[in-house]
Amino acid sequence: MRAVYHGTAAASFRRPMPVAERLAFRTGDVYPLCPRCGTTLDREYQNYCDRCGQRLDWAYIHNAPVITRP
Repeated sequence: MRAVYHGTAAASFRRPMPVAERLAFRTGDVYPLCPRCGTTLDREYQNYCDRCGQRLDWAYIHNAPVITRP
């Protein structure tokens, strides 16, 4: 029997969240950030975050601001 998670936090991972930030490193490399867990994504345009499982929406990546962390 399959569990149904309508209206719960587990179902929110299935709705795509826009990738809206990119992180720049001192080396000049820029990586997109997962909107849920905030970690860098190894590859652009992957369907899900490989760390938290959040479904990703890449429609706004070209307008996403580049941020830096000390």
